[in-house]
Formats: sequence, structure tokens, C-alpha cells
Amino acid sequence: MKLKKLIIYFLISTPLFAKEVKVENAYIKYTSSSTSVVYLSFNNGANIEKKLIQTKSDIANRVELYTMLPSETGMKMVPVSEIVVPKNGTTQLTPRGYHIMLFGIKSPLKLKESFPFRFVFSDGTEIQTNISVETSLPYKDTNSKPTSPSFKKEESVLANNGSQNTDETEMSNFDPNVQTNNDHSEHDHSGHEGHEHHNRADMLAPAGIMNPHIHEKGKWMIDYRYMGMKMWGLQSGSTGLSDLGTLYFPFTDPTVAMPTGSLITNSPIGTTLPILSANKYNYMSVPTDMVMEMNMVSAMTSISDKWMIMFMVPAVKNKMTMLSSNFDRAPMSSAGIGDVSFSTAYRLIKTEHQNFFTGMGISLPTGSIDERDNMPMMGKQKVPYNMQPGVGTYSLLPQLSYNGNYKRISWGAQSQASLRIGKNDNNYRFGNRYEISGWLSFLVHETTSFSLRVAKQRWLNLQGMDATLDPKMDPQNDPFRQGGMRSDLFIGVNFLITSGIFQGARFGFEYGKPFHQNLNGPQLATRELINVFASFTF
Repeated sequence: MKLKKLIIYFLISTPLFAKEVKVENAYIKYTSSSTSVVYLSFNNGANIEKKLIQTKSDIANRVELYTMLPSETGMKMVPVSEIVVPKNGTTQLTPRGYHIMLFGIKSPLKLKESFPFRFVFSDGTEIQTNISVETSLPYKDTNSKPTSPSFKKEESVLANNGSQNTDETEMSNFDPNVQTNNDHSEHDHSGHEGHEHHNRADMLAPAGIMNPHIHEKGKWMIDYRYMGMKMWGLQSGSTGLSDLGTLYFPFTDPTVAMPTGSLITNSPIGTTLPILSANKYNYMSVPTDMVMEMNMVSAMTSISDKWMIMFMVPAVKNKMTMLSSNFDRAPMSSAGIGDVSFSTAYRLIKTEHQNFFTGMGISLPTGSIDERDNMPMMGKQKVPYNMQPGVGTYSLLPQLSYNGNYKRISWGAQSQASLRIGKNDNNYRFGNRYEISGWLSFLVHETTSFSLRVAKQRWLNLQGMDATLDPKMDPQNDPFRQGGMRSDLFIGVNFLITSGIFQGARFGFEYGKPFHQNLNGPQLATRELINVFASFTF
């Protein structure tokens, strides 16, 4: 009798368990950080509901189940104890619904690399499979939402065959240090925006911008930048000047008035006061072209999810050609370590797609202001102000920065200044410098982006003067002919390396030309600008 009951039970239950849950379209989201996410679909062909209660893998220290729920501040990421897979239905793990978080990834992820996973269900059954690292979903899904038991099978199948909403909210920036607890309100995903942006080529601003950003706490970014500027042709205001015309055109010194005429004349009075007129002079030499180069190495790290600090060391190299009044041309150069700087940035506002930073730094007077080289007809003399590697004073470096991204588009704006503090040992102070810049980037591929940037800057005349630099020798020695303003247009490209020994490294290039400049000249006009960067996080 017992045997008969067992046979009947077996015949009834066999159809229920004849079909198992299948894992489909699974992938681990590629990231260079220690936090990532797993997306997949569970296809349940059985006539009973299944509940996923645990996922196990040696890929990370913590493998946990989460879902997305709406809140007053946006979508909130909430841990869950189970994920239901309806009978004869499909449950999708998507950016807008259920997903599996990986906290504390043990070794850097590599594209196409596979890791074993075990999925444990409430009835004691398990599924084992290998999941590979990918940059995007292997299929598309328009209905990125969790599936509940009330969903019909037809709805599940339709969702599985749809197309993925490209407006994904990636989960891989969730803070792995936040421990899960019963108060799930603290797990607001709006405070962990867009880590997918960290795995895009446009994570960093164009090459000419040192834009603050927050990366994973405890990691360092080493950044190298080259900034080059080519200048030729003299200009005063917005008008170009010829080299020879500048040499032989008489200039006047408004600070010196020379007496002319006689103290005794034939006038009825018999005497008169001398007439004062501005001192006229001709320059002995003028610059014809110049190349200014700066190589900068910086190290930066995030000390929290809001603060970052940076240390930067620049090396300056300048080359110039001088034309003298006897038609000789002579090269002039200077080089050395520039002014080292320390800075910090604080993130004031953070949303899913936008960040707003404020920052402050200080530049130390480590660069020389006493470099010398051969001058036409004068032998070895001190080079002009703009050829010196340093400014000789401490400088405050305030900054405001904003950036955002949406799908394949990213954008940003930055305003910064160099505010000089006091005069240097040579009794002068460089004028303050102000700059504002805005850019727009388009992501062609996760590894490549193109950018367009507009920048405007203004710099003021010097205050005081170096007594060893004669302003009548060369217009570059005149402290009243140092200021100006300029507007530049740049095009650039950024790259992200996603595999190999340099995985996670970034580099980019930017080329620009001024479209307007107004100079307190005669000064050399800027003609071309080149910016290059390379960075690596470890």
C-alpha cells in the first residue's frame, strides 16, 4: 500500500519538477572599482513558484540581493531577502529592478573573464553557472522592472523579448562600506549616482581641464598632463603689429615726463616754466615667436564620498626668438620646476546625473624668478617676467566646478582663479588670473569620447617692477604691458583602456585656437594650444 502511494506521489510530482529554472543573458558589469553588479534573467519552466534567497561566489567579499523602489528623492536601492520567480514565468534582474550587488571585488575585473556563481532557492535547490564580465547587456529590455508573482507568463515573455531602456541607472557605485540593516531608508541610490560614468571615456573632463571628481575611497589617481602654447606675431589690443614696425615706432613712458624748452625766452614776461612731455623711446629688441611648455604630474585621492585632495608638481620650459634693432635674431630660453600646489575639492551637490564642486588650493613660490639667458646686444641678462618658471608669491586657487551626464552626452563648466598674495623678493606681484570654461562631450563608445570646449581667460598687469628689467629694452619687461584676455575653442578626444596590462588607464588629447584676444601689448599673440593627459588609478 505504501509503495502504491509513493508511485502515485511520484507520478503527480514529476511534472512539477521536470523543468528547472534557467539562467539566461547573465553578465557582470565591467568596472575598475571594487564594486559591481550582476544582471540576468531567471526563466522558470516549472509549475511552482521559486524564490531565490542567496547568491554565492568567490568573486567578492559580499554578494547581496537588491531591488529599486521609488521614493520622494528618486529611486532608492533597497536590500531584499528573496527574489520571486513565478511559475512558468521569467524574472529579470535589471538596472531598474532586482539586481545582485558585488561588494569588495577581490581582483580587478577583466573583460570576458568568467566567474562561477551558485544560486540558492528556498526549496533547497541550487543552480551553478559561470558568468562573464561584459560592458553592456547581451540583450535589450524595454520593461526594466521587477517581476512579481502576479505577472502573467505572457507579460514575462514579452518583457524578455523587448529592448533595454538605454537610460540605465547603474548600481556599481553603491557604497560597499555601508552595512545593510533593518533601516533600508539609508540605502538611497540617488546618493550613489552613475558609477557607469566611471567606466566611460568621458569620466574625466577634456585634457585641458583638471576637473575634480570623487573616486573610491583609499585609491589614488596619478595624472600626467602636458600643456603647450605656440605664440607668434605681436599684437596690441586686437590689432596686429609688425616686428620691425614695433622696433622703430616711438613709444612713450607715461610714468616719466622730460622737460623741454628754455627757462628764458623772448616773451614779455622774460621767463616761463619748462614744458613737460612724456619720455619717448624705441625698443632695442622685440620677441617674434615663443613656445611655452608645461609638464605636470599630480596625485589625488578621495578621503570621503565628498572630499578629494590633490598635490601637483609642474615643470616649465620656455623658448623664444628675439629680434634686435640691428636685425639680429637670437634664441632665448628658460626652464625649471614651477610653483608646486596643494588643493582640495568638496562636492556640494550630487544627483543621479550631476555633480557640483567647490574647491580651494594654494600655490607655493617654488619656481625661480631669477632665470637668466643671453640677450641680443646685452649678453647674459635676466629673462622677462613671462619667461620665469615661477611667480615668486603664494597664490590662492579658488574653484567652482559642475558636471553632468545623460546617456551618451556629458557636459561641464569650471571657473577658477589664481589670486596672488603680496609682492615677491624682486618687488613685484603678478596680476590675478581668471578663467571660465565649458564643454560638451559625446560618447562614441565606452572607450572613446569626443569633446568641444570653449574657454575664456583674463590676466592683469603686474604691480611693482623688477629693477633689473628695463622696460625700454623689451616690451616684455614692461609691467604695464602684461595683461590681456583671450577666448579659445578646443576639440578633443578621450580614451579608456578596458583590457590588458593598462586596463583602467585613461588618456586624451585636445587642440585649440583662439578666436578672440585683446592684449595690453605689444605682446606675442597666442596661435595654437595643445593639451595631453594620461591617468591611472590604483
